[in-house]
Amino acid sequence: MLEPHAVVLEDMLPLSLEMGDLETARRGRLMLDNMALLKALLVMDDHLLMDDDNREAISSLETKIDLLLLLVGKGIQGLEPLPPCYPCLLGAEDLYWEAASSAGFPHENGPVCVALFLRPRIAMPLFLPGTLQMSVTQPEASAETLFRYHLHFQLDARVQESLDRLIFRHHRRSIARQKDHHHFSAE
Repeated sequence: MLEPHAVVLEDMLPLSLEMGDLETARRGRLMLDNMALLKALLVMDDHLLMDDDNREAISSLETKIDLLLLLVGKGIQGLEPLPPCYPCLLGAEDLYWEAASSAGFPHENGPVCVALFLRPRIAMPLFLPGTLQMSVTQPEASAETLFRYHLHFQLDARVQESLDRLIFRHHRRSIARQKDHHHFSAE
């Protein structure tokens, strides 16, 4: 898979998409859900909270309560099973993924909204409205056709900033794990 950005989040992630443009009111609601999800994921990633910084601790608690309320609300609505997983590469403004079949995805380029589950255990997606492009490739020495998708998304500024922080943290941890693995295998 192409790596268009230096700092990316790369993983096998469940995703689904809805074709067409989002109406303004729905887009606003989705961005609020995105913001709550990303804040909660960032708080969950923070392992060290300063005990003497009450403001930060209260903010962390509020975010966890917001996430809990969202999860309960989603549970009451009745969660459907997660969509299929695909090898994904998430950058600052782009999402790339590959599929062995084009079933469930549009065959024409155009506006879509992708629901990407960054933490499948949480079962709350990050909504990425944008423009989808598809290409078909056939890897060397393989009879299998691969469908490659590229979503260029645009998020509200606050959501984009939180997503950038989450991707950077994931990337930093990934590099640290690689260094640790290299260090252990060298011994």
